[in-house]
Amino acid sequence: MTKPYVLCLFFLRRRTRETSQTMIRTGSTQKLIEPDETEQLVKDMKRLLAKAEQQIRRLQEKIADQKQQIRVSQAQAKHEENLAAEREDLKFEIADLKGEIRELIRANREQVEKLEALLAENARLKADAKVRRPNGMTAGADLRRLLQPLLS
Repeated sequence: MTKPYVLCLFFLRRRTRETSQTMIRTGSTQKLIEPDETEQLVKDMKRLLAKAEQQIRRLQEKIADQKQQIRVSQAQAKHEENLAAEREDLKFEIADLKGEIRELIRANREQVEKLEALLAENARLKADAKVRRPNGMTAGADLRRLLQPLLS
């Protein structure tokens, strides 16, 4: 609506410059427009044109702001998409790590059981060594000989 209005003002302004007087349709009861009235019309049209140009500038600024907001929103959406993709990747990694943790816990429990068995065997052997103690050297040698298969 603004463009046709501006064009009308342009042609009206051009027409008023071409003639100093404008005649209204023949047979009309209206009088001729005088040059002073024409100047006043030109001033009014200029004022209207300035208002229209100001409104156009405001609308252009508003459009520029909206375009900037769109760019910001698009950047945010892209960032959120990237975060969602990264979250999905991390979900799979977490699931893998949970599996590894379960496996490590199971292996750790097995090692604890072996350690407890070795400690119990060690305590039993020490108790046997104290009971048998014929002389100190053979008891140590017997103990080392008995522990040798357990340690390997």
